[in-house]
Amino acid sequence: MTAEGSVGRRRSIDGTGPVVGGHRLRTDVQGLRALAVTAVVLYHLWPNRLSGGFVGVDVFFVISGFLITGHLLREIDRTGSVRLARFWAARARRLLPASLLVLTATAVAVLIAVPRSLQERFLSEVLASAFYVQNWKLAGDAVDYLAADNRPSASQHFWSLSVEEQFYVFLPLLVLASAVVARRLGARPARVVLVVLVLVTTASFAYCLHLTSTDPGIAYFSTFTRMWEFGLGGLASFAPPALAGLSRRRAAVHTALTLAGGAAVVAAMVVIDGQTPFPGSAAVLPVLGATAIVRWGGSTLASWVGALPPVALLGRISYALYLWHWPLIVMPPLVTLTDLTTTSKLVVLAVSVVVAWASTRFFEEPVRFRVAPRVRPVAVLGAVLVAMVPVVLVAGLGRSAVQGDDSAAVADAQRVLAGSPRCLGAAAMDPDGPPCDNPDLDGVVVPDPAKVADDTSKRPGCWATHGVESVNVCSMGPQTGYSLHLLAVGDSHNLSMVPAYEKIAEKYNWRIDLTGHAACYWTTADLPLKSRTESASCAEWRSNLQDYLDAADDIDAVLATNSTSVPVDPPEGQSRRATIVDGLVEAWSTMTRRGVPVVAVVDNPAAADDTVQCVERYALDDPDRCATPRSAAFERFDGNPDATRRLDRTALVDMTDFYCTARVCPAVIGSVAVHRDRTHVTKTYMASLAPYLGREIERSLRSLDVL
Repeated sequence: MTAEGSVGRRRSIDGTGPVVGGHRLRTDVQGLRALAVTAVVLYHLWPNRLSGGFVGVDVFFVISGFLITGHLLREIDRTGSVRLARFWAARARRLLPASLLVLTATAVAVLIAVPRSLQERFLSEVLASAFYVQNWKLAGDAVDYLAADNRPSASQHFWSLSVEEQFYVFLPLLVLASAVVARRLGARPARVVLVVLVLVTTASFAYCLHLTSTDPGIAYFSTFTRMWEFGLGGLASFAPPALAGLSRRRAAVHTALTLAGGAAVVAAMVVIDGQTPFPGSAAVLPVLGATAIVRWGGSTLASWVGALPPVALLGRISYALYLWHWPLIVMPPLVTLTDLTTTSKLVVLAVSVVVAWASTRFFEEPVRFRVAPRVRPVAVLGAVLVAMVPVVLVAGLGRSAVQGDDSAAVADAQRVLAGSPRCLGAAAMDPDGPPCDNPDLDGVVVPDPAKVADDTSKRPGCWATHGVESVNVCSMGPQTGYSLHLLAVGDSHNLSMVPAYEKIAEKYNWRIDLTGHAACYWTTADLPLKSRTESASCAEWRSNLQDYLDAADDIDAVLATNSTSVPVDPPEGQSRRATIVDGLVEAWSTMTRRGVPVVAVVDNPAAADDTVQCVERYALDDPDRCATPRSAAFERFDGNPDATRRLDRTALVDMTDFYCTARVCPAVIGSVAVHRDRTHVTKTYMASLAPYLGREIERSLRSLDVL
């Protein structure tokens, strides 16, 4: 996401644009930069208005491929080699001062303003961004079910800069290796580079198509699925058109091709949205459009547009604007715990432009043009390492401090829980008991609000994550001499119930086995997950689950639950609700026909997006402020009640009254935080629910003559 500055410029002879650092500035490319960064910023502010604005990143990739490949081709043509230290020093001089400034400011802001529950992850991502591996960290989160829904951090946008930096390491090595091969073959280096770049681009595009269809989360952030975008830009640099002296006819053709390219880019920004598998084949439209502009736009209408003062300014500050806008969008809601309004978005937009201009004018350009050019490459690279120290110190030491605070908070919470105080957690909501209040719990919230997200049942042996089809079963309670053998089946909400099932199994002398799959539960309905691979994995796991159930001859009853947020794909002519209920009934009937009853547990309520951060800030002073309206908490349809009404030998357990009053679902009940994220219940609250959940399951089993 490079952008040329104004310091040290001089006019070029042919008048196409100023010369920067000895090279002519393409105003059409500056205009394309302006379009790309504008699209990205507007998309981040108004994603529903410009649904495909994120393709501006792909446009930047094409521009970088075009410019950097052209630079390396000129050097290899002039010298027969590539001076790696000089090349990397130039890139570092151009990109790192501004990025390290933003990362340092971001790390400081995180420590000052971000809720403690988010600080460790935010600072970890600052460190990943400083070392330009942020894309791989996010790719790892994409395949980690428990991290896939993490709130975007203030440095998340550095994923694309990480991809670019990795390209800047890879491409000169590729060109240098090609030059060595060319010398041995007696061929022109440029021709060998061309052949190799075609092969790399083709392979990357093929891999992009494959991975986007199988694992789009990884595909979006992977360097290997993005190389073809740089590659197409690089291929466009092999035969640059003359920027002056074009015939009228050729100029008209170039203008038409440039306009078509611009139309393709704009169309992609409008028609592509967050539901489009990306990058994949959908990325072809903006990438080819951007390639057409950089290839043929040098002496066309695009150059005139790019030279317009507002467009030229945006092109000049595009890199800084990309760096600054995202933290300025992310941070205010974390401070206010309210979404940005239209007015506040306009303020953020204006501040982003002003800050980007100021950092470009007074920091980035002076370092780039006045100081660094006189410094030897080795010294530049050494200075970069020194400049990284503030980021690493602030983020690294800050992260360590947060971890230390968290350890103390966990110990405090354990002391509270060890005393088994009266009215803790679900006991405060028991509808069959008297009003419950314990003054000793005033001013106490467990688990510590900053560690709520980690208050989960870590039982990997109980379930299968995405891409795993095996039926993994864990067992709770006595393994011999038990009075009942139950099997609990479901998705991650089933796993959330482990703390309760552990206590229930011991109290009632039941053996409770548990199995499940990420975002996948016991149903015959089609569950279209985030990727074809995830959907196929879910389908295979359900098939294996059914085989497991068919072979089980010692199960007395099945406990079934599922998240209402898992998507369902209804067949043509059928409603989503009917599909959900039919899928449950058909699945359960495979057991009820054999005389094995099913006890379905109604899903827990959902919470508002900022509930965890709200609890951290207000739980001690005004916990009611963090409650979710009951209507919003149960806005998604739960098919379990209807399914139990339709099918004999089934019963329903509904624990809603232990989560909600008639109007709201509190975020803190009996001094216990209820949710660890939007849809999952904390381990601590689930454990407090055990006596009441066990009581309801026992009642249901008695009604089914199991007891």
